[in-house]
Amino acid sequence: ISDLVMAYLEEAQRVRSPFVVKDGRKVERAGTLQSLDEEAGTFNIQVGGPYVGEKGAKVDFIFIHENLRLGATTRVCEIRGGTVVLEIPNGLELLERRKQPRARLNPKEGATLTGLTSLFEGVGITGILENLSESGCRVRVEKAMNIKDQKKLGIGTALVPVGHSFMILKLNKVPRCPAVMEMGGQVAYLDDSSGGLVLGIVFEKSEFSGALRGMVANRAGSMPSSLPPKARRKTVLDEPDPEPASRSEKIAEPVLPPKAPEPTKVVTEPPPGVPTPATKAPPPQGDLAPSPNRNAALLRLKKRSRAAMVLASAGHGELLRDHLLEEGYGRVLVAVGWDEVVAYLHEPAVGFLFIDTDRPVLESLEMVQRLQEAGLVLPPIVLAAEEVSRALVLAAQRVGVTHLLVKPYAFDESLSLLFEQQMGLG
Repeated sequence: ISDLVMAYLEEAQRVRSPFVVKDGRKVERAGTLQSLDEEAGTFNIQVGGPYVGEKGAKVDFIFIHENLRLGATTRVCEIRGGTVVLEIPNGLELLERRKQPRARLNPKEGATLTGLTSLFEGVGITGILENLSESGCRVRVEKAMNIKDQKKLGIGTALVPVGHSFMILKLNKVPRCPAVMEMGGQVAYLDDSSGGLVLGIVFEKSEFSGALRGMVANRAGSMPSSLPPKARRKTVLDEPDPEPASRSEKIAEPVLPPKAPEPTKVVTEPPPGVPTPATKAPPPQGDLAPSPNRNAALLRLKKRSRAAMVLASAGHGELLRDHLLEEGYGRVLVAVGWDEVVAYLHEPAVGFLFIDTDRPVLESLEMVQRLQEAGLVLPPIVLAAEEVSRALVLAAQRVGVTHLLVKPYAFDESLSLLFEQQMGLG
């Protein structure tokens, strides 16, 4: 089995890249990579509902990883309900249909699109821009309406057909571009496989093409013409000991249980009038500063043995999941509602809970208090808030929140060290 193929599939499993498999009726089925068995030469794809196909049949699969469209033709080894076991192919192909690079947009950046098929009748949509190129975009539709009577429309693939034109497309708050850009365009594809409706839209030529080209060039490199090389990630057991010594001289360091919750701490901005860089987080200080003698391999082992829990909106939750997986956490539990939080609290070895929702912060404090009153054992809790006052600090302390984090925050070393501290790894 090719190490290059394994490197891509292992990475796709780790970050839960979206897969598409064509079943026996040539119907595309969305799914995720559940497991890899290098020894058996197989991998398992979980799809929604029973998979229709035959053992031994040829099948095509496609997945999106690192903004690239990759795929191969392989063989079905086994079918178990909604799980299809496929043979690991000898190679992967770059199946990119785009001729231009595109830039991924963070939902936190607030870039949106409003589209009207005409001024007086037809369909109007608003949504969040997920990625962008000079010639088009991908937008997740949040609202749709009938322009003539202003009534809401159902958000599904019947909303607009492929090839349908938008008389006006208004792009708002795109980074490094004019605040508002207007142009025309048409629907290139519709996708509802990941929940909700996503539209691919092709832009007409406009005066803003140069601004879009500059923005994308700043964030994305040129399109590859062949499959980029990738090395397999080393596991903790593959890594050399940080301090070589004879085996008889080594003493195993025990894995310590998480520390008890500490008094609520607050990361605040400096007082008014004190200049500070807007885009650069201050270096970690005090108890967040990394120890020079930290055992990197042991730290990763501890992370893999404990779970991190996140309560956030679907889009931001996925970004946090990617960051925490990249940091080495073996399990990242992402909840979009408090009912899921309650369910995840019964999972073993939950190290901390990070809360960052669009709801009022007092509502989060009230829910934490309800969980405490219900007798649930809560891990250390980090709560993100746009503003922090003395009253909020006192309220957080009363309900058991151990740390308040001021928004916006960066996915940097300071955030990683904060989470490690909450888990007792600092």
